[in-house]
Amino acid sequence: MGKKLGTVALFLGAFVLAIAALSKFYMYDQLAVVPLNQDTTSEATTAPGADAEYLDAAAGLKVTNGPLKNVKVVRGDIEASKQASKDLGKDIAVWDIYDSTDKPTFDFASGETALSATDDRVAFDRHTGLAVDWKGTKSTADGETIEPGDFTGLYFKFPFGAEKKTYPFWDGTLRQATPAKYVGEGTVKGMKVYKYRQTIEPIKTGTIDVPGTLVGSDEGTVTADRIYSSVSDYSIDPVTGVVLFGQTAQDSYLELDGERVLTTTKATLAYTDANVAKTVDDFKSKSSLLGALQTTVPIGGLVLGVVLIGVGAFARRSRPAAAHTAGKDELVGSR
Repeated sequence: MGKKLGTVALFLGAFVLAIAALSKFYMYDQLAVVPLNQDTTSEATTAPGADAEYLDAAAGLKVTNGPLKNVKVVRGDIEASKQASKDLGKDIAVWDIYDSTDKPTFDFASGETALSATDDRVAFDRHTGLAVDWKGTKSTADGETIEPGDFTGLYFKFPFGAEKKTYPFWDGTLRQATPAKYVGEGTVKGMKVYKYRQTIEPIKTGTIDVPGTLVGSDEGTVTADRIYSSVSDYSIDPVTGVVLFGQTAQDSYLELDGERVLTTTKATLAYTDANVAKTVDDFKSKSSLLGALQTTVPIGGLVLGVVLIGVGAFARRSRPAAAHTAGKDELVGSR
């Protein structure tokens, strides 16, 4: 009986070890990918009482103070993702994002032109989140379309299993990826997060011709330098790489002869509480599952598997020895 139990323990131990290995080296890789059929809408707003300052073109190039709202609509394109994966020979997702900012009263679904808006099609690695070069990408802003989009770095999210290091993150104004530095840990609605900060110091992004009266000049038209700066903070779930909370403080203005003459955008927009709560609800269970497949199941399975194999091997060795001893005792007792 003991030999049979030992055999069962050996088989169970081997099975548990196999599950532990599969969870870490196969199951995790199968689940740690972004979906192709992504369909989400996120919102960010200025805080109550912290109005933005911006140049309102629709109001006749007037500097306006008031709240702003940003809406991002992200949708995956399954067929484009399959084509990109085939073309590049790796697992690629293609997502479209419409990113627009205007007054909270603006109807973002109306099709009307917002204060600012970009329309991007981005191809990126489903595992690392890094953008890849693909002919089907594009970027449209201010009536100008760039094809292919020439995206670099991270665009939508951080990698699965994010680390405490600096990552390149895309900035749509500069049209390049700049460093997002790890700055510490924290929690967002009970979930552990890594915090990253992307700082862009004031930089000239181009020039613009504006009426002289707009910038305090007697000339009819003047050419001003466009200056842009921002600080973006990301609180991400390190397991899935999803941004649970994001905030961007932007300060853009015009300069003449190195002197600031007009603010074009000065605002801090952060994810709404409702947006944060929904994101946490959507990803908390997946984060727990991936975390278990990466650590708990492999480690626990390894320990349990080794114990079962040890018990099984001991049982198979020890029982025959005991039986042999008992046989000798019976022979001695019969004399």
